[in-house]
Amino acid sequence: MTNRGLLTLQICRWVLAFVWIYQGLVPKWLGPHADELAMNMALGFSLEQARLVSYVGGSLEVLLGLGILFFYRQIWIYAASLIAIGLLYVFTLLIVPPFLVSAFNSTTSNLPIAALSLIAMVELRRVRS
Repeated sequence: MTNRGLLTLQICRWVLAFVWIYQGLVPKWLGPHADELAMNMALGFSLEQARLVSYVGGSLEVLLGLGILFFYRQIWIYAASLIAIGLLYVFTLLIVPPFLVSAFNSTTSNLPIAALSLIAMVELRRVRS
């Protein structure tokens, strides 16, 4: 792997891991934040169920972030990141579209996560060929 390729991959790795772990811990585990609960309740969950969904979702996000830290040389972990952020975006689009245009919205946070996941995948493929 070239120095440039390694640097690019490490930037993607650390930023993606930070974002997934932060999003799993802060708005989900340490709250849960009112917006997280509102999105879960939009699915028909009670407040208590929405909290549980938040904790489970946060756990999965932390695991994905840790996976990126440890399996950063595997394309599948970045594919998982891309799929997860895509599904979360579709969920927001279909269930709670007002969150697409709110302050610090899903559109402006999900697009960079998707882009970094794609960059990491491209970089890994380039290095392997």
